Amino acid sequence: MLRLTPLILLASCGSMEGQFPSLERRSYENNDPIAAPVTAPAAPVSMSGELRAQVNALLSRHQAAQAAYIGRLDAVRAVASRASGSAAGSEGWVNAHVLLSRLDKVRDDSVAAVRAFDTLIADAGTGDSGLVALLTDAQKPVADDVAAQNAEIQRLSRLIGE
Repeated sequence: MLRLTPLILLASCGSMEGQFPSLERRSYENNDPIAAPVTAPAAPVSMSGELRAQVNALLSRHQAAQAAYIGRLDAVRAVASRASGSAAGSEGWVNAHVLLSRLDKVRDDSVAAVRAFDTLIADAGTGDSGLVALLTDAQKPVADDVAAQNAEIQRLSRLIGE
């Protein structure tokens, strides 16, 4: 009986009943490099005619405001330089603040264009990320100009003294 026990145990290991996993190597057990999945190229994104017209109108609005801003900037810089160090409330100080305020006002359309682009981008973000990228690219020069305007107005304001 002692001799039959190993044979009985060995025979029970060879049972073919039931589902067993394969003993072949799995793909992740090899040292093969992992290839990136192949994806189809994204379809080109374009703006509708109506949206293109809105973008062009915003860009034109900004360009007009930027030209007016640039046209007044040198005069404001000159007045601000002369008012630098003057007493608060003096005529030069008041004059510089008035001109700086007008310079800030003349760029309102540029600031409004950035806000309008933000709204267009937010609306497009609910649907098409490609369209968001197009709108962001169109907004970038406007936003950059507004940031430069903000920096210059702050510099002039510090020069005059608040």
